[in-house]
Amino acid sequence: MNKLRLLEWVCRWIAGGTFIFAAMSKIMVPCELSMDVYHYQMAPGFMINIVAIVLPAVELVLGTALITGFAPRGAALGISVILFFFIIMLTINIIRGVDFECGCFGNPETDICQKIANFFKFDHPDMDRITFVRIRTACDVVRDILLLVAAWASLSLLNRRLRGNDHGRRFYKSLISPRE
Repeated sequence: MNKLRLLEWVCRWIAGGTFIFAAMSKIMVPCELSMDVYHYQMAPGFMINIVAIVLPAVELVLGTALITGFAPRGAALGISVILFFFIIMLTINIIRGVDFECGCFGNPETDICQKIANFFKFDHPDMDRITFVRIRTACDVVRDILLLVAAWASLSLLNRRLRGNDHGRRFYKSLISPRE
């Protein structure tokens, strides 16, 4: 296995594995996810439960597809789109100063970004709540950007690897062109 193939494999496992883990933790507690979606203050009321039910399923399918190699380009693109919207929503809430849990991994006690933010709050007991929330949410944004880089890297490396492959074009050309 060459180095680029190994890097593609690692990126696929990082992005796909993270999405599978996030989906499984959200599937376990759909009520908490509904509350997290509500606290984003960006979805209309009738969409909150729909998002809380559909989002973990989509994340699970995309993560599994990326890891297993079943439609990895589509999975990497889907993960990238979801991460892009997560980053935008988190950034908007940082600017607005909204106090909320991102809900990315279900339980905030197991979320690494929550632990990092708690560490900073421990070092600075005089820190106000808005600054604490902004640090925690900024950590979520950085994590999502790194996952976005992993998804795009896997997509780019996969495209580079498959560029030499004809992707079945010979078969389609044989159907279209007249036989001699």
